[in-house]
Amino acid sequence: MGDAIVNLGVPANPSAVPHAHTAFDDDLDLLDDLLHKTIKSMDEDGEKLNQLVKDVVGMAKEWRSDPAHHSHTSFDDFIKSMKSKDALRLVRIISHYLNLANVADQHHIVRLMRKHQIEQTPLPYTFQQVFDTLIEAGVSTDDIYQALMEQKIEPVLTAHPTQVMRRTILSKNNKISEALARRDFQQLTTEEKEEVFAALRREIGGAWLSDEIRRKRPTPDEEAMGGLAVIEQSLSLADSDRSTGHAVPKLLRRLDWTVQKYTGKSLPPEFSNLTFGSWMGGDRDGNPNVTPEVTKRCCYFSRWIAADLYYREVDALLFELSMIRCTKELTEEAALAAERRRRHGEKYLTTLYKEFREGIPEKEAYRIVLAEVRDTFLVTKRRLEDMIMGKPISSESTYYTQTSEVLAPLCLCYRSLKETGAGEIADGRLLDLIRRLSSFGLGLVKLDIRQESDRHTEVLDTITTYLGMGSYEEWDEEKRVEFLRVKEVLETFKVAASLGPESLGAYVISMCRTASDILAVELLQKEAGNKHPQRVVPLFETVDDLRNSAPVMRRLFSNDWYRTHIKGRQEIMIGYSDSAKDAGRLTSAWELYKAQEALLKLCEEFGVKLTLFHGRGGTVGRGGGPSYLAIQSQPPGTLAGRLRVTEQGEMIQSQFGLPGIAYRTLEVYVTATLKTRFLPPVRPTPRWCEIMDRLSATACDAYRALIRGNPRFVEYFRAATPSGELSYLNIGSRPAKRNVQGGIESLRAIPWIFAWTQTRLLLPAWLGVGEALELAAQEGLGEELKTMYAEWPFFQSTVDLVEMVLSKGDPEIAARYNEVLVPPELQEMGHQLVQKFNFTATHILSLTGHKVLQESNPLLLESINLRRGFVDPINLIQVEILRRMREGKDGQVDEVLLDAFIITINGIAAGMRNTG
Repeated sequence: MGDAIVNLGVPANPSAVPHAHTAFDDDLDLLDDLLHKTIKSMDEDGEKLNQLVKDVVGMAKEWRSDPAHHSHTSFDDFIKSMKSKDALRLVRIISHYLNLANVADQHHIVRLMRKHQIEQTPLPYTFQQVFDTLIEAGVSTDDIYQALMEQKIEPVLTAHPTQVMRRTILSKNNKISEALARRDFQQLTTEEKEEVFAALRREIGGAWLSDEIRRKRPTPDEEAMGGLAVIEQSLSLADSDRSTGHAVPKLLRRLDWTVQKYTGKSLPPEFSNLTFGSWMGGDRDGNPNVTPEVTKRCCYFSRWIAADLYYREVDALLFELSMIRCTKELTEEAALAAERRRRHGEKYLTTLYKEFREGIPEKEAYRIVLAEVRDTFLVTKRRLEDMIMGKPISSESTYYTQTSEVLAPLCLCYRSLKETGAGEIADGRLLDLIRRLSSFGLGLVKLDIRQESDRHTEVLDTITTYLGMGSYEEWDEEKRVEFLRVKEVLETFKVAASLGPESLGAYVISMCRTASDILAVELLQKEAGNKHPQRVVPLFETVDDLRNSAPVMRRLFSNDWYRTHIKGRQEIMIGYSDSAKDAGRLTSAWELYKAQEALLKLCEEFGVKLTLFHGRGGTVGRGGGPSYLAIQSQPPGTLAGRLRVTEQGEMIQSQFGLPGIAYRTLEVYVTATLKTRFLPPVRPTPRWCEIMDRLSATACDAYRALIRGNPRFVEYFRAATPSGELSYLNIGSRPAKRNVQGGIESLRAIPWIFAWTQTRLLLPAWLGVGEALELAAQEGLGEELKTMYAEWPFFQSTVDLVEMVLSKGDPEIAARYNEVLVPPELQEMGHQLVQKFNFTATHILSLTGHKVLQESNPLLLESINLRRGFVDPINLIQVEILRRMREGKDGQVDEVLLDAFIITINGIAAGMRNTG
């Protein structure tokens, strides 16, 4: 392990980094103290365990601070002699600590946002800051208003398996954060303070006594329920305290207030620039567990949650709107509603509801109208319950099928309140409900269906040759299986035709390569009798597919029927994951940039409005990174007020898990998209593009030379990382490989990056970058690169994200995996990778002018250093656990050892805050 380590900005003792004591430190100290007390009181060996953790963390720090590695032998001996049971308990404690650190960190972000609001020092990309910037730049308020009216932003939640933490623990984390928020209030009584501490003790104790390991792989239905729970808890559900309400109602209220302040206009009551999509239960690419029945159930369940939320909200609203002054229009509608009640009877309603409604005075028109809305939601809920359970459906009662059916009476009540002088009442809970309906509809989310292009080809091939294939009875098993796969695809189209436009969003074609791939889906939708066909969205993923995307779309746009069919609008998805796995992160970023430019130019030529759907992952290696950086680094003109982007796995929780964080995430999406429309990033000069082509080609060659060119690389990857053992995690319903017999090319991008993240080498995010920058230096391009870094947001964000990854990486830890787990004849490859890591970091520092990585982001650097002292021992223990697991007889793994391994995965993921 003698590889020299470049100065990464990592102190020998991370806990000794000097910084001003903050409220975050107070929270962390409190949570740490409560965790230790919990362990001491709930575990018979609690005192010994706490001391063991202290000793191991101290030894790990000594191990890192010893350049000559004199302390390594004693620490190695200690870990090797550790019993599996002790290792399990040790990593559990450290993993819990890192989890609590993340909870405190997220709460501190919300605290800082409130501090800025109180002190009226707006953060970047807040409504006020962006409006000020645009107006100072000469943009008229009318143009800003119109841009917001046209803006369409849609986060799409996907079920990609990167969330290693169980929902049980996530729920407790949210309650801990809520307790920390209550603790921040200055005027708590002694009893109230004790209630806060009791809540913290309760949730931390509950988490400690919970099993943090998933014992079975989640089904697609369970994945969908997890995603919908975030929508319900953080985004949609209104709050009685409107100042701290859930994200979407709160966001739209503040946007409306800002618009009124700067333009003098109000946003229309039905305004919403936000909608939400989902792939959970619809993404069947490589996942045989997603069947037509699963898709149908997920849609029904989503609609049921929405109906339940709206039912409760209308019920609360009914009690609020007790006023009797109203317009003639509302009085007439109330009379019609009363007549409909008498005519339709009360078959589906309880006696309690009958008595309540009969007790509403005729002059309380608001309550009469809202009671009908509420009770129709009750019928809708019950109908959906029967549909979910597969029971016979009665069509005797009225139920909701379209959002417009609900909006009509609600907007009537809104207009009546406004016209009768009760505008402030109208702009309260009622307006929140109208806008939530506009954002979430009756389905809460619209479900995309995603399928691989080859499956559609199989369907058409079978259909066109069917008559010559003979009888099913005479087919061999292989032919029968092939036909039944075709049947599944056809059933999916039939289910989609039955679900309708309120439930479904796009039909995404993964691995799309030709115009016929797109036309095939259009034909299959038509043949399935879909009266409201989904918009068909091609997904271009690999580098070759990205380069060919514009020619493919040109062929389609040249077809008169197709241009008429799309009505001047085209959505195209671009894939960050597979392009990065195919050619490396730098080449992927540049090819994505060029493809977007080419597609925009093509759409402008044919008069088509383009919406780009960004398939970004959580990690930088899969296109991740801060949202504002991603938006401001897109090619000029490619957003045009329309943004669709995937959110997945642990990113769903980190971006939307808490209402305050969810609010900030959405605010950045809205403001960054708005700002980019009027103040687009600098367009690259031809010279910059020429340089990028050279950098990309060099980086791609270096990346592929190792990944594809070394015949033993796959063997090394499997030995040096826990890639094979990830199957024990049960973190997703989808297989880790598209083809279980294949190698790296068949491995999905998520486990590919997940495995490298665990070893802290993070190879996919930086491999090839150092070689590209070295070539530029040799060719005398250093000053031009620095100009590009200073003036071109795309290049700056690309470099900054690589720098961030390198700061989180740790070649010393990666070298440990290489030394212990890799066969001696392959270890030289590991040494070379460590050298490449350091080599890349050196060139990044030279380009940015920083002395240490992340020098310009001290908060992130402090966060990384804080966690490093606790992630190190988990990594070192994981190495030993993997060694023991691989030495087991006949592939058998001791259950205690396996649990310890899984918890090390959780702990490292919590410490790195990136999984896949």
